[in-house]
Amino acid sequence: MGDNVAKLVRINARTRKSSIEEMPEKYTMMGGRELTSTILLDEIDPKADPLGPGNKLVIATGLLAATPAPNFSRVSVGCKSPLTGGIKEANVGGKAGFALGQYNIRAIVIENSIVDDKFRILIIKDDGSIAWELAGQLVRAGTYATCKALTEKHGSSASVISIGPAGVNRMPMASIAVQDLQGYPTRHAARGGPGAVMGSKGLKAIVIEPKKGYTVKYSDATTFKSIVASWSKDLKISRAGFSKLGTAMTVSISQTLQGLPTKDFHEGTFGGAEKIGGDRLHEIIVQRKGRFGIPCMPGCAIQCSNLVIGPDGKHETSSLEYETIVMNGSNLLIDDIDTIARIDHECDDIGIDTIEFGCMVGMLMDAGKIKFGDAGAVFNLLDEIRKGTQTGITYGKGTYLVGKNLRIARIPAVKKQGLSAYDPRTYKGMGVTFCTTPMGADHTAGAAIYKRPGINPQQDYGDVFEKKGKLDLSFELQVLIGACDMLGLCYFVGPSIATLDRAAKLITARYGVVITADQIISKAKDMLKKELEFNMKAGFTKEDDTLPDFFKKEKSSPSGRDWDFTDDEIKQFWIKRLK
Repeated sequence: MGDNVAKLVRINARTRKSSIEEMPEKYTMMGGRELTSTILLDEIDPKADPLGPGNKLVIATGLLAATPAPNFSRVSVGCKSPLTGGIKEANVGGKAGFALGQYNIRAIVIENSIVDDKFRILIIKDDGSIAWELAGQLVRAGTYATCKALTEKHGSSASVISIGPAGVNRMPMASIAVQDLQGYPTRHAARGGPGAVMGSKGLKAIVIEPKKGYTVKYSDATTFKSIVASWSKDLKISRAGFSKLGTAMTVSISQTLQGLPTKDFHEGTFGGAEKIGGDRLHEIIVQRKGRFGIPCMPGCAIQCSNLVIGPDGKHETSSLEYETIVMNGSNLLIDDIDTIARIDHECDDIGIDTIEFGCMVGMLMDAGKIKFGDAGAVFNLLDEIRKGTQTGITYGKGTYLVGKNLRIARIPAVKKQGLSAYDPRTYKGMGVTFCTTPMGADHTAGAAIYKRPGINPQQDYGDVFEKKGKLDLSFELQVLIGACDMLGLCYFVGPSIATLDRAAKLITARYGVVITADQIISKAKDMLKKELEFNMKAGFTKEDDTLPDFFKKEKSSPSGRDWDFTDDEIKQFWIKRLK
């Protein structure tokens, strides 16, 4: 197998046997989410136990990983979700995608389950071979200690993918941590519980040693490099606001729109919004000599990540983002950015989804189990989850299952996944995405944020809080962002036909295989069909495509907005659009 041939690595978790083979022809021009979802539909029973031997964990890169193409080295992690019971893909930045791309590893498929309860670490050696070692005392360690120990052993240039105590205990909201460029385990494939699936395979971590002498081979290097240079320059100019404030700037936007999830989605504005927004975060980063405007992965031209220093002068967290801030801030009536940063650190170290955790805690506060604003109780709960106590195991199940177990009526979840940081009564297009995406209430699947258009930038999709145009907008963004996911591309570059046209030209210049933006769109639609087919076979019906009843009955305060889509309109969503 030549160095320029895409490879598929298969790992049997029970026997610890591995194979490295040339990517099968049907998968040759697939990557990212398209590859994870296709392999899952092809190879597993949709009714399989998510934590049993019948499920598989697929880690895939895009077609342009480890090239200078801007923002193309993300990783997709796919599995049957232990949280939703449906198909799941969570994608993530960090070092790993570029590192895997250097070996031309397009996908790692981890099969079967352990029988001896001995967790292990898988190592991709610098010669491309696979090795194993026992995790030993690292089994119960947090992701920070795990990454530190493994990089000390394998070198600071190694890339580490790991799970924390939540993944080891197979908690349904467990995440998979990927090291950032500063060596911290702060980039997480979080939504849907992939960390629990990795735990069920007895895999504490994957270490990717840096490949020596890697060079990219192109069909047309001149064209490739020309497109990369102009695109990178454009992104640095057009996304300058992201570089300074990161996604935290969305706090003030949502506050102005009166769609900031507050007090478990009872309200759309928060009195402490200025204390937790982008300007405040930027202020303390500067004051404490943290960092902003840093890339989350090699080749990132947008550089929206940050490094947050705590009051004690030590690193607290990195990439403190809008969704984490809101779900653990305004949603819980916590208005201290340092407290939110600490919650983020604990979630990252334990290895749990910050969105799912914050959504669940807001529900518990609303039900009177914890007082709103009680940060001490939040940290106590995190400690229980870390220790894996009976209480921790109970609350590690996520919003929906905890709500059902406690007989809570007001559960903010769709397809058993907690809602993200956008009130659907204001962010109408996002609400449609929450209902219809195969991924559960996942904003990234079709992020209809303020002023983001669909496929036709000239079309009037209405204001963000209007019903007008939102069915079309959600569908078009699910296709466009799905295309970005399968390319390993951060959708912050802008999900658009223009983006896909540039991507297509890069793929053509890289491989000599002519592809167009229209073909990428077609592939994205096929991918969505496969995901919907998987979920149907797993037992989902159109009755699952709906928001919780309270969103339909309660008006958001103070805007007075309601959810004005009928169930029939949502049920017809895919029938009319994917034929």
